[in-house]
Amino acid sequence: MHALIPTGQGIDILKSGKNSLCCVLNRYMYGLYTPILALQAFCVYHAYRNNAEQRWYWLIIFFPLVGCIIYLIHNFGHRSTINTLKENVKEVVISNYRVEQLEKALRFNPSLKNKLNFADACVEIGRYKDAIALYSDCLQGFMADDPFIQMKLLKAHFVNEDYAKVVECGERLAAEKAFRDSEERVAYAWSLHLTGNDDEAEKTFEDMDRSFTNYFNRFEYCKLLLKRNKADLAKEKLNNLLEEFDQMQSSERSLKKNILRDVRDLYATNFRVV
Repeated sequence: MHALIPTGQGIDILKSGKNSLCCVLNRYMYGLYTPILALQAFCVYHAYRNNAEQRWYWLIIFFPLVGCIIYLIHNFGHRSTINTLKENVKEVVISNYRVEQLEKALRFNPSLKNKLNFADACVEIGRYKDAIALYSDCLQGFMADDPFIQMKLLKAHFVNEDYAKVVECGERLAAEKAFRDSEERVAYAWSLHLTGNDDEAEKTFEDMDRSFTNYFNRFEYCKLLLKRNKADLAKEKLNNLLEEFDQMQSSERSLKKNILRDVRDLYATNFRVV
């Protein structure tokens, strides 16, 4: 018997078949690998947002498919959380796409608007240092003293936990009307506290403590008072807030339901509810 040895045209046919098979396999693997990457990105994002233990990162990164499945079962094993999972995946996909588009727009045209849009997106996804660099770059020329960009920069420093820089930004904004009752000024007040200037922090909060307005600012003021062991004053301030909420129309109170819930929770946690 002679072995069947392909020659000539037969070899060409075998090569052609092999190349076709490789193309099919490559397309199949690419189609399979892309959703795995997306799933892996979501799991890492979810783990980061929820302060997951480090072991989950190793599992997700080194065992992409199996690790992701185990992570999803662990965190989304109940039917009641399926909708949450869908919304979170959708949020990650849309967020990543939006950031990519903003970054492309910035590369194409490094205008002030594109820098600010991309910087805002960087803050949202936790790229604080990139945001700080972009905001700082925007504070040039005739925009050097723009209070709104300076407030954005202050916020970026705050979430980056650089409280000394927040204080610097806040001092430059002290005379700005837009800064007076803003959430950025709350961040400034907390940064004063976190850098050891408690009296100035309390003074800043006191300046924002006005009836029937600034509910978030006043709520944060109560938290500072509790940290400084001024429980009686904090209780008084919380009672003032609760009384104001009671005097609101139901429609207005509904719009402020989140801060109302926070005020009630803070009161219940620290004082006995009668």
